[in-house]
Amino acid sequence: MSTAAQPEIAELLEQAGAHAPRYGRGKWTCPNHPGSPSVSVDEAKGLFNCHHQGCDFHGGIGTLRKRLGIEREWLPRDQYLRQKQECERAHEAAKRLCHAVHSRRMELLEDLHNLNRLEALAHDEGPTEGAWKSLELVYRERPRIESELDFLETANAADV
Repeated sequence: MSTAAQPEIAELLEQAGAHAPRYGRGKWTCPNHPGSPSVSVDEAKGLFNCHHQGCDFHGGIGTLRKRLGIEREWLPRDQYLRQKQECERAHEAAKRLCHAVHSRRMELLEDLHNLNRLEALAHDEGPTEGAWKSLELVYRERPRIESELDFLETANAADV
């Protein structure tokens, strides 16, 4: 969604004379040579580029604003400071989460290392009651530890 203060790249491209593809995603037409769809657009990054040889129609939202004579509108100071504080809080929370995940991973890796040592000792000991109990512990705990490690290494922050 765009606002008057922050239009999306698609709106700016249309104001500049480019035209969106007729059917879903595809290349836009270029205002410098409107007959061919030769402009790629990355709306997420706010970038565009005409692939027609020698064409200089490329850049980002700032380039389009400048081309259209649109000045950037700034947020009011109190709103800017509020957003900045929210960003800083989110950054600190992310750092704490990263530290907690790293610490837990190190604990799990140490537990896994200890289980591997216990397994090796049990195999060296031979078929005794103590060795069987040790192996039972190893084969019961290893999948749980590996599963949690896998989760911590592959999950996104929201899932963690």
